[in-house]
Amino acid sequence: MFKEYLKLNRYVRIRWILFVGGMFFMVGSILTSGISLSTIVPLIDRIFSHKKILFPENLPSFLKNILEPLKSFLNNAPPILLLKYLIFFIITVVLLKNLFFYIQNILLRIFGERILTDLREKIYSKIVLSSVDFLSKKRTGELTTRIIYDVGVLRRAITDGFPKFFFKLSEAIVYLSIVVIIDWKMAILSFMIFPILLYPIFRITKKLRKLRENVQKEYGNLGNTINETIYGHKIIKAYNQEKVILEKFKRENENIFRTIVSILKRTIAIPPFTEIIATIGASGIIYYGATKIIEGEITPGFFALFLTGLFSLISPLKTIGSSYTEIKQASSALPRIFSILEEESKVKDEGKKVLSEFRDRIEFVNVSFSYGEREILKNISFTVKKGEKIGIVGPTGVGKTTLIGLLLRFYDPTEGEIRIDGENIKNFTLHSLREKIGLVTQEPILFCDTVNRNICFGENEDKEKIEKVAKICGISDFIESLPEKYETIIGERGFNLSGGQKQLITVARAIYKNPPILILDEATSSLDSNSERMLQLAIEKAMEGRTVFIIAHRLSTLRNVDKIIVLKEGSIVEEGTHSQLIDKKGLYYNLWKLQHQST
Repeated sequence: MFKEYLKLNRYVRIRWILFVGGMFFMVGSILTSGISLSTIVPLIDRIFSHKKILFPENLPSFLKNILEPLKSFLNNAPPILLLKYLIFFIITVVLLKNLFFYIQNILLRIFGERILTDLREKIYSKIVLSSVDFLSKKRTGELTTRIIYDVGVLRRAITDGFPKFFFKLSEAIVYLSIVVIIDWKMAILSFMIFPILLYPIFRITKKLRKLRENVQKEYGNLGNTINETIYGHKIIKAYNQEKVILEKFKRENENIFRTIVSILKRTIAIPPFTEIIATIGASGIIYYGATKIIEGEITPGFFALFLTGLFSLISPLKTIGSSYTEIKQASSALPRIFSILEEESKVKDEGKKVLSEFRDRIEFVNVSFSYGEREILKNISFTVKKGEKIGIVGPTGVGKTTLIGLLLRFYDPTEGEIRIDGENIKNFTLHSLREKIGLVTQEPILFCDTVNRNICFGENEDKEKIEKVAKICGISDFIESLPEKYETIIGERGFNLSGGQKQLITVARAIYKNPPILILDEATSSLDSNSERMLQLAIEKAMEGRTVFIIAHRLSTLRNVDKIIVLKEGSIVEEGTHSQLIDKKGLYYNLWKLQHQST
């Protein structure tokens, strides 16, 4: 289990100096705690009983020799003077103990929080920098759960569980040392309770880990349901599915409740069970020790110190048990976190060249792509010259968006290659490649930020340029009508805007980037006729001299493009201009005729 936590060192920098410092002050705090207990002996034997301090018969000889001068001083000092010394000593030791305890906690908490902060950033970086195929395999709720819930589970273990575990373990060692030094025979008797105490705890924690894994999966399912509900709320309402989705949420929520109750029953049972066993064992020790006092083998002061050390063990043992349980439970989150961090991206940024300029052409050379065992694209070959506008059409699911995703290196071809100016795009850095390409997707992607920042996304903010781009796209009037104009927060996913307004902002974003290559992936599908005309005007004005790939369902938008590529079952079946393809009376003609008749 502890090896799993140490594995975190592979992914985040662990500040061991904070840990070592915390452990140093922890030792100081525990030693001062043990020393403060030793004042019980002179208090009882000298001050309260007015008797001489006598060493227990079982005390090791080397300790007797070390402590003999101290014993002589305590036995010869007047009780009232000794009381004053002891009070001053106790106050000093308690002050030191709490100072050490404070510093220890600060260092260890910072140590833990730094690990978790870096781990959250590492997971988020992994998600952001991963290839599209990685994200397409994961549900939104699952990834959100990894960052928020699973790291939150680790937080309780690393910032609270581990410090408590090590502190109480060290404390228990000190108290056990006191008990063993005073009378090892009584100590052996006390040790007999430990196997009985620990075995049930280990059994419970093993079951708890499995339950914790289940609850983490259930939280992932619940998070996914919440995301789907918020994202698809209009469809849910339109299809009167509120009761169905509520039942689904209730079912998943109840599953979490039942699992958590099972966890609580076991977790809450550990401290009282530990205390009961410890109390029964301690009662036997008291009886045994009392007979030794009667027989004169040990003084009341040393026996009181023995009992204090023994009873002081109860709290550390309870905490050790509960902390171990907490650490064990939290460790179940580690494999899920590591599964994200260890997932290898299929698209590797290993190119060394910088694509500083697009000069001549883009070539798809015998490109094939498979998603798992399913073949999406087969032996695709075509060339696009700089400045050309290319239309890509075909039935739904034929691989149009995947084809364009290969140019952006969202995926890599399983066979063949894509070249820009004769160079395989894998030889370019991902940043320099994508810097030359603008993308407008079918679904408008906007962020919960200002209009300004959504338009200049990833680029330096130039207000004059933003306003110019907005005018080109015909959205300046509606932006000016917003409460804060260009500084208006448009809400998550552009919630406050119409579909046409959202899409036009994404087009403005692509124009603002001013790339030599532009991809429009069904960009007009969510626009009304008026917005579509505005978009066409924006493209005609702003895209001159640029290379444009247009994936379109509405074939009327492709009349003026330089070339149209028609896909069927992952292969190119036709290629040519709109007029040429109409004359061929093939698949494109049939699609055109179908749309024309429906119109």
